[in-house]
Amino acid sequence: MAGLFTIYPTARQLLLLWGNDDLKSMGAVVPLISMALILRVWRRLGWETEGSWWGFAMLAVTVALVYIQSQTLFVVMVNKHWLVQLPPFPVVAIAYTASMVLLFGGWRLLREAWFPVLFMGAVIPIPQSFTNLVDLPLQHASATVARGFAHLLGEQLTQDRLRLMFTPEYGMFIAPGCNGIRGAITLGMAALVVGYLYRFRWWVFAPVVAGAVLLGYLFNFLRLCLLVVYYKLTLQLPWFQVRAKQGDYVIGGVLFVCALLIFFALANKLRRDPADTLPPIADQPVRRPTHARAYLARVAVVLVLAAIFAGDTVHVIRAEKLNTMQVDAAPLPDQLGNWHKVRQWDDRLVTGWIVYTWAEYQSPDLAQKVALGVSPRLSQHDAEICHLARGEDPTWHGHRDIPTPQGVVAVSEAMYNNGALQWLEAASVCQNGRCEQYSGENQHVTMVVAPPEGRLPMQSSRGPVPVLLRVETTDSMTPVEQMRPRLDAALTAFLGQAKLGDTAMPYGHRQ
Repeated sequence: MAGLFTIYPTARQLLLLWGNDDLKSMGAVVPLISMALILRVWRRLGWETEGSWWGFAMLAVTVALVYIQSQTLFVVMVNKHWLVQLPPFPVVAIAYTASMVLLFGGWRLLREAWFPVLFMGAVIPIPQSFTNLVDLPLQHASATVARGFAHLLGEQLTQDRLRLMFTPEYGMFIAPGCNGIRGAITLGMAALVVGYLYRFRWWVFAPVVAGAVLLGYLFNFLRLCLLVVYYKLTLQLPWFQVRAKQGDYVIGGVLFVCALLIFFALANKLRRDPADTLPPIADQPVRRPTHARAYLARVAVVLVLAAIFAGDTVHVIRAEKLNTMQVDAAPLPDQLGNWHKVRQWDDRLVTGWIVYTWAEYQSPDLAQKVALGVSPRLSQHDAEICHLARGEDPTWHGHRDIPTPQGVVAVSEAMYNNGALQWLEAASVCQNGRCEQYSGENQHVTMVVAPPEGRLPMQSSRGPVPVLLRVETTDSMTPVEQMRPRLDAALTAFLGQAKLGDTAMPYGHRQ
């Protein structure tokens, strides 16, 4: 537990993910299950403590990767659907668990506990791409099943595909969370653990897991049908109408328990068949620790490493609190070269948190205006990834090095066209007077890289500042090949007189 401070950025992101995403919240129980299964194996091996220093080497590599990840931006998107920040959180969880098992239990424990170590990869049970490819289609399938059952009962509903209205004011909405994916994945994860504990052979293990997932979907469709019956029976009962949500919980809970009973009954039946299970492992002789000093030395090293990163964690949290207390960001300069500011505004969340501070500049020599945005809160950000996540594909993408009074600025550029406007966006990350960000794209893969912050643990520094420049036009009909050079010329002229590194430096969020 103390060692978790060494991978605090990953642990924190996982906690936020579990607390804000219902579909991924089941990953919160995975570390507990893995730990219990590892202790079960370790107990059978007599709590032997013949650990290896190779575990510390693996831990050091994992810690270094996580620390670099917390200071930089390294994102890969495949086919504009599957997005991952390197190293992925499940890989970090597996590497951290394996390193601890190897460090304190040894190679034998690592071999015997291979399943609970790999099971840590389920800390994110559903990848984000799964939502678009599977989750949303299942939402429509669930609505179709419920609508068909309602028609079978003689109910005429509205034409909205996802909304089943029995009266103008009384009805049900088939939300994404109603498609059974959570129940199916929960049963699937339970089947993985049960198959491991019951030691099923692979030709039994695979059908058991697949059957558990299908059983979850089947009972969800049954839940929707029973919910339709509930709505039909309560059309004239106002007391039950205002409690339809609680009724859905009761119906779903009872059906999920029934699904569990069916699953465990079938699993126990397979377990009693000797041909379908692996032979049990004989109990190992009890081994006592033979190198107590080496074991305590490994404990001490982990505690020292954890203390170093715990101090850095306190430093980061303190800096974030001070940063949050700042209500308004400093205004951008009124003049950058011969470009003067014509207006300024902030992009805020509903909580009042400023994401970007913007200013629009115009030169007396050029009619084109250039908008400059800096983020006083974010440490790393790539606008193109956000556009892709919203389904807004760029019409052009590239990377440029633009000369400025402080040297060359490396930016990632992208052109967009929404039918009313056509604009060029250029993104970079500035730190210590230097601005650079690289984004490469081929037919299937988009990769965004920004340099690391370069800060050592517990070292104060000015943090990285995401910078975004935008040049737009109302001419959305001109082809991008002709419009891009015009917008690029305005951007080049602006950066040729703007000291971008100095402009962004006051917004470094870390103190």
